[in-house]
Amino acid sequence: MLLDLIQLRNSKPNERNIKNNIFDPAILDSTVSIWLVDPTYTQQQISSESMPSAIAGIATFTEYYLKIKNKIKIFKYPEILNEALEKYSIPDIIGFSNYMWNCELSLALARRIKEFAPNTIIIMGGPNYPVEISEQQQFLQKHREIDFYVMGEGELAFANLVAELLKVDLKKNKLNKQIPSTHYISSSGEMILSDKIQRLQDLTEIPSPYLDGKLDEFFDGKLQPVIQTTRGCPFGCTFCVEGLDYYTKIYRNSHEKTKAELNYIGAKMKEVRQRGGRNDLWLVDSNFGMYNQDIETCKAIAECQEKYGWPEYIQCDTGKNNKPKVLNAAKLVKGAIRLSGSVQSLDSDVLINIKRNNISADDLMQLAVEADAIDADSRSEVILALPGETLQSHFRTLQIVIDAGFNHANTYQLMMLPGTELSSPETRRKYNMKTRYRVLPRCFGYYNILNKQIIAAEIEEICVSTDTLSFDDYLKCRKLHLMIHIFHTDGLFSSTLKFLKFLNISPFKWLEILMKSELDSLTELFTQYEKESRDELWISRNDIENYIHNPGVIERYISGELGYNLLFIHKSIALGKNVTGLKKLAIDTLQKLLILEHKDSLENMIFLNDVVNFDTCKIKNIFEKINDIPNENFSYDVLQFQNDKQPKDIRKYLMIEPSKFFFILDSTRKDVIVRALSLYGDSQIGIGRILTKVFVKKILRQPIPEHSINNIQNK
Repeated sequence: MLLDLIQLRNSKPNERNIKNNIFDPAILDSTVSIWLVDPTYTQQQISSESMPSAIAGIATFTEYYLKIKNKIKIFKYPEILNEALEKYSIPDIIGFSNYMWNCELSLALARRIKEFAPNTIIIMGGPNYPVEISEQQQFLQKHREIDFYVMGEGELAFANLVAELLKVDLKKNKLNKQIPSTHYISSSGEMILSDKIQRLQDLTEIPSPYLDGKLDEFFDGKLQPVIQTTRGCPFGCTFCVEGLDYYTKIYRNSHEKTKAELNYIGAKMKEVRQRGGRNDLWLVDSNFGMYNQDIETCKAIAECQEKYGWPEYIQCDTGKNNKPKVLNAAKLVKGAIRLSGSVQSLDSDVLINIKRNNISADDLMQLAVEADAIDADSRSEVILALPGETLQSHFRTLQIVIDAGFNHANTYQLMMLPGTELSSPETRRKYNMKTRYRVLPRCFGYYNILNKQIIAAEIEEICVSTDTLSFDDYLKCRKLHLMIHIFHTDGLFSSTLKFLKFLNISPFKWLEILMKSELDSLTELFTQYEKESRDELWISRNDIENYIHNPGVIERYISGELGYNLLFIHKSIALGKNVTGLKKLAIDTLQKLLILEHKDSLENMIFLNDVVNFDTCKIKNIFEKINDIPNENFSYDVLQFQNDKQPKDIRKYLMIEPSKFFFILDSTRKDVIVRALSLYGDSQIGIGRILTKVFVKKILRQPIPEHSINNIQNK
C-alpha cells in the first residue's frame, strides 16, 4: 500500500496508515510509462486557461513515492497529445481529468486510445462524478473505455492505484478487490465501489511540480499559473462539490513551499509578459484571505510584484468570514486581488435549503466600500433558480448587492453538477426542479487523434424552474442580468451610479425602469438576447448530443454562430456598436427616474447629462481604434465629483464656462488591452472573454482636461 511507502520514505510512523494492505517492495523503480492529461478545447479559444498543476502534482507525488524510473508526461492541448501518441509508444497507463469543462473531451480521447490500444490502462479522476451509487454504476457501465475512476483527492489515491497495478504486473483483470477511492468493474463484471481514501493532511508532501520543472513548457503566454495554499472548505453549500463532508477540514501547504513556488513562477511570468503574454495568477483556495497563513502568502506575492512586476491581477475566491483579514490581504498586494462578497442568495429560506451561512447585508456593504477605498476589484455572486428562490427574492438579493456598490454583480445559472448534493434525485424531486441542457461556451471542437477524427462538446444541465420560480420568471431574471452587466457591472457607468447614490436613489431603481422601458436603438439587441436565452436550451440531453454530431454543426459552434456566452457577447456588442444608443437610453431612463423621485431640478438634469456623457466617453473605442481620443465639453467638473469621496453640493462643481475633456488610454492601459486582444482576439467572442478576465475598471479611458492634454501627449 502506498501509505506504507510514505512511512518508509519518512522513516517514522504514519497515523494515516490504512490497514489490510501489504507493501510490496518489488513495485519500486518500475519502468512503467504513465501520461496524465488535463485536456482543453483550443479551436475557438483555449477554454480552460489554467496550467495543469493538479495533474502535475499527482505526477510528482507518484514519481517520488513509487520511485518510477520514467518521468510522467503531462499534456494540456489535444494537438500536442496526438503528436506524442504518434511519435512515442502508447503508454502503459494514461489518466484523464474530469471537470465540467472537459469531461466529454476526456472521454472522447480515452475512447479513441482504447480503440487503438486496448491494453492501455485508462484512469479518470476529478470532481465531475456522481455522488449517488446508482448513478456511479451507470457512469461506469456507460463508459467502459474507463478502466478505473479515482474519487476525491487524486495524489494518494492515484499513486496507490498504480502501486496495486504494478503488483499484478499491469494485468488489470487480476484485480478484484477494494482499492481506496477507486471505482471499477472487475473482470467478473462485479461493480467495485470503494470508500474514499484519507486526505493528505500536509500538502507539502506533494513535491512542487513548478520547482520540479514539470510545468515549464506551459509558460507559453496563453495559460494562467495556478497555486493552492490550502485545501478544503468549512462550509456545506449543497451546490458545491466541496460542500460534502469529505472536504470539511482545511489542510495546508507550507509557507516555504508556497513562497518558493511564487518566486519561481514570478521569474517565468516576467519573461512571459515581456513576450506579450498574460500576467496574472489564479489562487484556487476556496476561502483565501480568512487565515493567518494567507497574510504571509500575500506578503510573498507583494515581494514578487516588486521583483517581477507579477501578478498584476489575482483571480481567487476570498472568504466570506473574517472581513478585516481579507481586506488586509488585498491591501498587501496593492488591490490586485479580486475580493469576493459572494452570497448566491440573501433569502433566509433559500439559504436554509442550500445549507449556507451567509455574510450579512451590512458586512457585504462594508466590504464593497473598503474594496473601493483600496481600488480593488470587488465581486458578489448570485445564482438564479436556487431551491425556494422566487422572482421577488432574486430581485431583492440583486438590489442589496448592487446598492452595496460592488464592481461586479455576477449572475450565474444554477448548474446541476454531478458530485453535489443539490444534483441528487431527492433534491430535484423535493423542489420540483426542471432542467434544460445547453452547450458550455468555448467547450467544443474536433481533433485528429491517431488518424481518426473525434468530436466533443461539453453539455451542462441547468435549472430553469422550480416550485417557486416559473420559466417565464426565469427569463425575466435573465433579462435583468443583461441590464446589470451593461449598466452596472465593471463600473462602466460609475459616475452616473455615484450621482444616484448622492441623490439617495437606489441604482437598482434605475435598472427596474430600464427593464420596463422602450429600448429604442437597443431593442434588437435585447430581443435577440431573449430569443437566444430560450433557443439555447434543450429538453433532452440525447437530442443535443445527436445534434452536435451532425455534419457541419461543430464548425458552426467554433465559428461563433452557436454556443457563445449570451451575457458577455451581447455586452460586447453593446460596447462595440451601441455606445451612442446606450447613452441615449441611459439619459432617457434616468430622467424618468429623477422625475419619479422628485429630484428633477434643472441643475440635476444638466448634471445628469454631463455624468452620462462622461461615462460613455470612458468606454468608447476601448477594443478598436484605441488611438482615437474621444472628447466632450462639460458644464460641470464631473472628474472632481468622481474623485471626491464625499461629494459636495452639485452647484460647487459648476465651472465658470464649459470645458473640454479628452479621454485617453495611457501606456499601461494600452499594454493590458493589446496583450488581452493578442490572447483572445478582437471578435465579439474574444472581447466577451476579455470582459471576464481583466479588471475592466483599469482599462477604461482616463479623462484629461484640455489644458493638460498637450503636456501628457508630449510625455
